[in-house]
Amino acid sequence: MSFVDKKALLKFIHWPKGTPTGDSLRDWLAGFDDEPELHAANLDMDRISKEGFGPEAHDDDPTANTKMVT
Repeated sequence: MSFVDKKALLKFIHWPKGTPTGDSLRDWLAGFDDEPELHAANLDMDRISKEGFGPEAHDDDPTANTKMVT
């Protein structure tokens, strides 16, 4: 089973709160409530355009280097 809601998971498992396993499970689930802090990376765009191969290394216009043959 796959869950995106903590309450639905706990209802499905139906493990009592007072047991060591139930408390450990709830503590483990509480660790997922913290939102990770995302930091914007300082990117050296000149180096990326020379050495990179991902989408950030390419021109914004994907048809800049194309020709139409009819």
